[in-house]
Amino acid sequence: MSSAPNITRLEDARALKAMNLPLNMPVEKRKFSLEYSNHWVDLMNAHTDFMNAVGEYIQGPRAGTQGKWKLIRRRLTALDHAADQCVAFLAKLGSDVVPPVFKAEQDEHEHAILGSFLTERAGPFIQWWGEAIDAVNAGAELTFKPGDVPPWVGSTSRGT
Repeated sequence: MSSAPNITRLEDARALKAMNLPLNMPVEKRKFSLEYSNHWVDLMNAHTDFMNAVGEYIQGPRAGTQGKWKLIRRRLTALDHAADQCVAFLAKLGSDVVPPVFKAEQDEHEHAILGSFLTERAGPFIQWWGEAIDAVNAGAELTFKPGDVPPWVGSTSRGT
């Protein structure tokens, strides 16, 4: 693991630019544990499945049907479950005490990254969709504009 004071690799600069970050930030390369990677992939796959279900409900041969609506609800439940599994993994990494106690520096980094993503991205996204689905189930019409749904990835600033 080495920390570079300047960006010298084009792939690093491209990644920082895609995240709207300064191109002169130091980049540190790290490998994640298999268990962390499995939780991350499960969470991302559950999100993809959910978004595919939303797409199928909006357009496709059976768009707007009750069956596709039920699929959205099931996929959101699965996404929420994947997030819960990540929370359980975080507790395992950092123990169940505050502040967390880590066995290794790697555990601390994985805990920080996944915990931040769950708090800042996954949690608000899942909550928004859960409330929207509950409102529709109660008889409300679901209408929203781009930017209403909390972002899963990308910039949090609107209009940039």
